[in-house]
Amino acid sequence: MTGEPTGTDLPRAAPDAAERPDTPDDGAWALDGHTRRHVVVVADRFARFARGDQVLTLSGLLALIAADGPDVAGCHWVVHAGQGLDGTDYELLEAACAKSGDTVRLADPATFRRPPERPGVVHKDRAENVLLAGVHSPVATHCLAELRIHRDNELILDHHTGEHVQGIVIVEAMRQICIAQFETAVRPGLGPAAYAGVWKRIDLSFQDFLFPLPATVESLIEESDLSRETHLKFRATTAVRQHGRTVATAVIEYSMIGQGRIDALERRKADQATRACLG
Repeated sequence: MTGEPTGTDLPRAAPDAAERPDTPDDGAWALDGHTRRHVVVVADRFARFARGDQVLTLSGLLALIAADGPDVAGCHWVVHAGQGLDGTDYELLEAACAKSGDTVRLADPATFRRPPERPGVVHKDRAENVLLAGVHSPVATHCLAELRIHRDNELILDHHTGEHVQGIVIVEAMRQICIAQFETAVRPGLGPAAYAGVWKRIDLSFQDFLFPLPATVESLIEESDLSRETHLKFRATTAVRQHGRTVATAVIEYSMIGQGRIDALERRKADQATRACLG
């Protein structure tokens, strides 16, 4: 799945302040007698997307700084965080920027420092497979998060399609925002039992390509049935957006089922499937 756009777009949300362009398209403008050039740094995993003028790989930027800084007289570089970076990369960049003096600086150090959500919040075991950071719910039915793709995420280790991020990452980000919304906004009002998510239906549309740049993930619960505490039902509209563009939308019907109940159900159906396989 590559997540090719269908050509049909939805009304686009207004970009966040961090997403609004404040520079000309060439990424540079003059200020206080110096030319400031804005660039994005991404993990080496996304080297095909890095062109060297507006997007650099982490290793490329570090090598540039180590060679006494960008070779542009009077030019100050402002570095924005792309995808694939983690806290260790931030420490390397911070040290390199300090070495460069005022030549290179990070646009928003807090973005580089912000960790992904804990794996348990999105029902994963490994931190590199978490796709969300900064999960928050203005109300229980509306959940927002930053998309955060680790360079070693299981879904991007074997991808051959151009410069964009494949569609299966979008699908998983939508699954994770639904789980995170449940765990952070709905789950606190329930009993101590653990839950597992079971998907019934997903109606998915791709409107545009997703690139290894900052993006957001959103979930809005349209309907819910909480009458049975061991089997909670939801219908949510989810979206992934990047710099004001709607990349993909989906309507998802799913249930959050008590772990004990789902374990028994799965065991019974697994035995049935095995008996059918063996005739």
